[in-house]
Amino acid sequence: MKDRYDHTGRLRLEIVGDPNWPDYEKQGRLELWYDETDSTFRASQPVTITDARDTPLAAETAALDIGANNLVACTTTTGEQYLYEGRELFQRFRETTREIARLQSKLREGRYSSKRIRRLYRKRTRRRDHAQEALCRGLLERLYEDGVHTVYIGGLTDVLETHWSVRVNEKTHNFWAFKQFTERLACTAEEYGISVEVRSEAWTSQECPQCGSTDRTTRHRGTLTCPCGFEGHADLTASATFLKRHTEQVVRPMARPVRFQWDDHQWSESPRSHRLKEQRTDPSTVHHNGNVASGES
Repeated sequence: MKDRYDHTGRLRLEIVGDPNWPDYEKQGRLELWYDETDSTFRASQPVTITDARDTPLAAETAALDIGANNLVACTTTTGEQYLYEGRELFQRFRETTREIARLQSKLREGRYSSKRIRRLYRKRTRRRDHAQEALCRGLLERLYEDGVHTVYIGGLTDVLETHWSVRVNEKTHNFWAFKQFTERLACTAEEYGISVEVRSEAWTSQECPQCGSTDRTTRHRGTLTCPCGFEGHADLTASATFLKRHTEQVVRPMARPVRFQWDDHQWSESPRSHRLKEQRTDPSTVHHNGNVASGES
């Protein structure tokens, strides 16, 4: 815009309406972008809440394992665990992608798109963005209520180096748009006064929380097992290991994990949450701090 209007210095824009927050609230970074499909500019700006975040009660920490099948597995130092499932979302994404490819194959030579194809691209993107926004806000509201002030997330490099494949790459970059999601998470966290820090999560998905082994564990269909007797949900275990690695706080015993599924409108607690059972462990080799992650039946 500076180039278009030959503007130098700090760019100022007029807005319509009055902000719906008090003057003493801290305003975050204003993001402005152009929506090419709707031919209009859009903007968003987070505002930091200055109530409970200023009290000593907000002293807990959380860690997120961001993946391809389970979009987010979260563990907090309070012992709460949240799991957001993404398989059905990804399946719908692939179905739309295949339909786009089918329509493109029928285009006349020299043509690469059509109004119908553009609508499908827009529908696919909006569906993903809606799910991302709802996930970020719903998760951060829960972490806010848990008294969390810092959230650790893993860098993308560790994920791709450990689990790279064409399918994982498609899920990470095209479907879930990892970078966009982490930026959205950080932006939304500003509204709650929660800081987001990127840390290495290398080998957390292979490390046994009971004996510390990384080369003897086996991961199959979302379950991590170890010859020492440990068996637990792989992604929840990874988020718990990730949390313990980067915090000096005591992680309280794990509560029963809460699962969430997307219904195209909101993330709702899954009935499967009540069918999760505690992980099976060998009592003679329980971790020294007594903390165990919950497993999946």
